[in-house]
Amino acid sequence: MFLNVQLPWNVIIPAESLDMKGLMLQKSIIIRLLDDFSTKKATKDLGYFLAVTTLDHIGEGKVRQHTGIYCFQCFSAASLSSLSEEIS
Repeated sequence: MFLNVQLPWNVIIPAESLDMKGLMLQKSIIIRLLDDFSTKKATKDLGYFLAVTTLDHIGEGKVRQHTGIYCFQCFSAASLSSLSEEIS
C-alpha cells in the first residue's frame, strides 16, 4: 500500500543561496529538501519514504541568530510505502 501525505519540513538555507528574484531560493530549498529526504529512510509512524512529489508551500524564512542561515518551514507531498508490519 502506498500513501501520499503532506509533510511539514524545516529546511535550512545559507544566506549566500538567497536571491532577489526568488529563483535561487526555490531551487536551493528543493535541493536541500531532496537531500534531507534521501537521508531519512523511514519513521515509525509513517513508514518508508519513497519520493518527494511536490513542494506545496514555502513558509516565511526566519534568520537564526549568530549563524546567518535562514530556516524555512515547507510543506511538501511525499509518497510513502506501508510499514513493515503491514507487508505480508
